[in-house]
Amino acid sequence: MSVGAEAVRLSRYDPAVTSILSVTEESAVAYGQPPYPYAPPPAPIRPWWQTSKARLAFIGAAAVTMAIVEGLGILLMFASIALIWISTGGLRHPWKVWQRIAATVGTLLLCLIVAGIAHPVKKKDDAKPAAAPTAAATSKAPATPAPAAAPQLGDYAGKALSEARKGAEAAGYTVGNRDASNESREVVLAGNWTVCFQKISDLAEGKKGVDFSVVKEGEPCPKEDGGALPWPVMPNVVGATYNKAVADLKAAGVPLERVKLEDVYLDTDTPTAEQAAKDGEEWHVCFQDPGKDGKVTSTTTVRLDLGRWSDASLVKTCPAAKGATYQIPANDPDYKRPEPSGGDDDSSSQGGSTGGGAKTVHPGAFCSPAGAVGTANGKTYTCKGPGQNRWRQ
Repeated sequence: MSVGAEAVRLSRYDPAVTSILSVTEESAVAYGQPPYPYAPPPAPIRPWWQTSKARLAFIGAAAVTMAIVEGLGILLMFASIALIWISTGGLRHPWKVWQRIAATVGTLLLCLIVAGIAHPVKKKDDAKPAAAPTAAATSKAPATPAPAAAPQLGDYAGKALSEARKGAEAAGYTVGNRDASNESREVVLAGNWTVCFQKISDLAEGKKGVDFSVVKEGEPCPKEDGGALPWPVMPNVVGATYNKAVADLKAAGVPLERVKLEDVYLDTDTPTAEQAAKDGEEWHVCFQDPGKDGKVTSTTTVRLDLGRWSDASLVKTCPAAKGATYQIPANDPDYKRPEPSGGDDDSSSQGGSTGGGAKTVHPGAFCSPAGAVGTANGKTYTCKGPGQNRWRQ
């Protein structure tokens, strides 16, 4: 039972309650309110066009209209977006903010997709009207259409297969590739292969294809497609000076960047290519690898073992084996000098000036053990580095 109904029931039996009710009703009327008890005002009614179903219907109508009439569809699209956010009459919007944002983005995407499908953008070439044929052209036109001209394709010989494939595919060709040599190798990593030959062929439905015959980067192309790779072969340069050997290697087609220099004597440092070229007539080739007529492929390292001597040198020949002997025998740490005449050795004869006990050495020669001390021309030398130990001051 409501409070108002209970008060009315009590007023029948209690005059005081009747008096209070009458005062309350008068006060309520004085302030512009209906007498107590009174019914609450009815809840406001949401307009139909602000309901969720109506909003979704507007979005669908905008998409359909966009497919038929693009201009009108754009107007309805913006009207639908506005309806997504509008809420009048003090009513709380039934959608949360993130739902309204998602609905707005979805409306834009839906309408744009529909417009792209129903109204594709025409290219400039398609938009241009076809030129009207002249009378002479129409009179001389053949009864059957002429075959379409093959698309232009550049010459990619000597270029990377990756570049050739990209250019041929852009020209509308179907691309194939194979090993240009007679080794039937599988072609992988197009950037590591070089085009030697290209052959255009006709495919079904009037299409064109091109086959690229390739070799690995750094390899020479065969004389004909499918032939053997013409690798350069080593000339015989043993006994030649360095300058003569370099000239022979160039003439044979051997790349000089694959040549590695080494020394043959234990007391001779290996020269660089610049040092050997500077004194090219004093450096001589004692050994070579590969030998005469050996193939020099893309992975071959050409080794030249050099010895150095001039007309004034005591030794002017190559040793029997590489790295086994000293060019100057006295540079051998195990070399024993012959006893001087009179029975006095060099160390005893120089003992007074050198401090006694120091042996005579050759400055700059290899030595051992490290830290040993010797003399030469009245000066003291020590066996030390850097690098291999030599007699140094």
